[in-house]
Amino acid sequence: MSIASAYAQERASSLTYVDSQGVWRWVATDAEVALFGVNYTTPFAHAYRAHQRRRVDLRRAIEADVAHLARLRLDAFRIHVWDREITDHRGNLVENEHLDLLDYLIARLKAHGIAIVLTPIAWWGTGYPEPDPKTGGFSDNYTKCQLTADTLAWRIQANYLQQFIQHVNPYTGLSYRDDPDILAIEIFNEPCHRTAPDTTRLYINTLVAALREAGLNKPIFYNISEGYHEAHGQAVCEADVQGITFQWYPTGLVRGRMLESNMLPNVDRYLVPPAAFPACQNKTRMVYEFDAADVGGSYMYPAMARSFRVAGFQWATQFAYDPLFIADANTEYPTHYVNLVYTPSKAVSLMIAGEVFRRLPRGVSAGTYPESARFGPFWVDATQDVSVMAADTVFYYTNTTSAMPPQPAQLRHIAGVGSSPVVDYEGTGAYFLDRLQPGLWRLEVYPDAFWITDPFGATGLHRSVARLVARERRMRVRLPDLGLDFTVEPLNAGNTHRPAVHEGTFGIRPGVYVLRARHVAVDAVALRPAPFYVPPIPEAPPLVVHTPPEVLVADTSAQLKVQLVASWPVDSVWLYVRRAGWRGFQGVRMEALGGDRYRAVLPASVLRPGKLEYAVTLYQAGNAYTFPGGEPRAPIDWDFAGRTFWQTILVAPGAPWVLFDAARDVTRLLLPRFRRDFRFSVEAVPTDVPGQWALEVTTSGPDPESGVFAFRVERAMAAQLQQVAAFTQLRVRARALEGVQVLELALVDDEGVAWAATLRLDSKWRDYTVPLRSLRPVPLVLLPRPYPQFLPYFLEATVRKPHVDPARIAGIQVVVRPTGKAAFALGPVMLTP
Repeated sequence: MSIASAYAQERASSLTYVDSQGVWRWVATDAEVALFGVNYTTPFAHAYRAHQRRRVDLRRAIEADVAHLARLRLDAFRIHVWDREITDHRGNLVENEHLDLLDYLIARLKAHGIAIVLTPIAWWGTGYPEPDPKTGGFSDNYTKCQLTADTLAWRIQANYLQQFIQHVNPYTGLSYRDDPDILAIEIFNEPCHRTAPDTTRLYINTLVAALREAGLNKPIFYNISEGYHEAHGQAVCEADVQGITFQWYPTGLVRGRMLESNMLPNVDRYLVPPAAFPACQNKTRMVYEFDAADVGGSYMYPAMARSFRVAGFQWATQFAYDPLFIADANTEYPTHYVNLVYTPSKAVSLMIAGEVFRRLPRGVSAGTYPESARFGPFWVDATQDVSVMAADTVFYYTNTTSAMPPQPAQLRHIAGVGSSPVVDYEGTGAYFLDRLQPGLWRLEVYPDAFWITDPFGATGLHRSVARLVARERRMRVRLPDLGLDFTVEPLNAGNTHRPAVHEGTFGIRPGVYVLRARHVAVDAVALRPAPFYVPPIPEAPPLVVHTPPEVLVADTSAQLKVQLVASWPVDSVWLYVRRAGWRGFQGVRMEALGGDRYRAVLPASVLRPGKLEYAVTLYQAGNAYTFPGGEPRAPIDWDFAGRTFWQTILVAPGAPWVLFDAARDVTRLLLPRFRRDFRFSVEAVPTDVPGQWALEVTTSGPDPESGVFAFRVERAMAAQLQQVAAFTQLRVRARALEGVQVLELALVDDEGVAWAATLRLDSKWRDYTVPLRSLRPVPLVLLPRPYPQFLPYFLEATVRKPHVDPARIAGIQVVVRPTGKAAFALGPVMLTP
């Protein structure tokens, strides 16, 4: 009997099976599997060490995080096990704390009904982001490629896999082999195969045979996307596995700063090249890892889930959920960041994505972006940074929205951040409302979360990128069965907050509550204590979070907005402004917008073109705190010694609007992937005009992946350009240096359409003026380059208007088509009347 036949014969004792058409099904019902969740790594590597350094009980941490995953209604968990930490050099399983914590994690996941896939071989060292320590496991002695090529290493891995699946979890009394909630095994996280395809197939089959001989009757998966090429894909599909696994990093990895522009074009579709292979027709598909790395917005996950279902995936797990007790620092994988408490909007976005994945049928058609931004009861909007699910009984949203649920009286579950037609809330944390019975709702409110620095930059356990505030905030709930006259009773331990309710409005603090209409009788079960997991939230000195605008138009509408992060209320907030040459500052009291957000209109005395310096002072209990420097004085005090101020540039109404300035924007470049066979450099250099800068670009030739050399410059989506809506001209300054005669420069709008002009360069600096109405759509270059490498490099977005709208420009795109080494320089790019 073949290994595949043995699997088919014995699968009845497993909860799932893969049928002859490659569809993953539940044994009990024959319904298709559709599971969505996360990777999470507290038992191993940096997460393990970080908890220890902070003296956090690791089991308590796991309990809290798994409870939060369940709160987000995620139903899938996957982990690549750091084999180096639980094996010796011969592949024998080592019983230690790492393995015990994995066992405890599995038990907690089972308690919450979360399905599990284990990947026993990771190979990776355990240090990242720190240096790798020596661990003593078998992977210490081999490169990743040697593990798949050296037959002695095969025997060691086979030994390990057999012991791993036969290990009995002391918290469940079940081996991994026999645990029904462990649905499948994926053998190797991201293997390296540089040998012949026959060797690849033989290696996989050797390890599959070892698992089957040890009694495993669950589906077995193998990675196909890592280092993908056609021969490798064929070999994997021909192996004795039931499923193939893929990853998706559509915005690249480890940029070192947050991506600010619309990244939805990068997730419009996921291609599956192996789908064309006959040997792959009976293989199911899993996404073992995915993330929109370095994206702080909350609009990406539902769009990714949609594209997964279009491509036929039945399992998808994000990489990686940040553990609660170290999430303030985002040190585990700084290019990723999602946690219910510290990234509430992204967490609710992940929750919505789970609903997308479960509700959309496999193989659904979704159209092309921007049309694909609306699908079923879901929509995503990068400009507003919001994802929404508005169904009959479910209403979820990631930021303030005007969207209305179709049947408010039928609602059973609400989750959100900010405000909606159903809930007004001035805090920034997530909240959840679940109906227990008519007129009785369970309310769960998490602390305010503020990102006080770029969480995707340099991180460390000694400094936080996010801060929590546990303040009372105003909330108003509008639910037909609850009405406006109800009570609010606390449920979580230690919570004594019982606010008065007036016309549906009340003050709320973080915790779990029951909202009860006056006429409703309550069963004692509904009032039993409820767990609520948040980290300690110490009081801390106040902060002001603010990013100065690059440019402000000097008219009467010019205003500045700031966000306070304060553990207790402030008495007042003042904006102090001065122009170059002023000896002192002019003060303007800022207007409170709710939730510690403030704004002020600039005084008429400063509304002239030029540089503006400013600071913000909080007055609190007789004390002044001035930012950005944190000076414990106000700028009008005689002993104020602050030297750090925010700056912006005031421009006259109708002045040219600079879209690209090399000195200012060199950190906003979206560049192709640098490789051995493709090298390039970019540098800001002065032009022949004093004070003017250009980007000098040198490339070894076209990118082999695209056949061109291209880059983009992103603009923050918040920097909308209403003041230039009537502008009609594009002005560009550029020159050729070597091997370039034609440059294609495009304005990228917020719908992912690139509107291009073709410029013929010469060796001298030249100014080009192009009417905006002459620009024509060209394919958008998808940068940062999506991974895996077989994904599209270009997107032809659906064009829904005849001309570019200058008020909706999200960046620029530059394309040249060199045949060899080439160089050019790009000076200012601007819009003019």
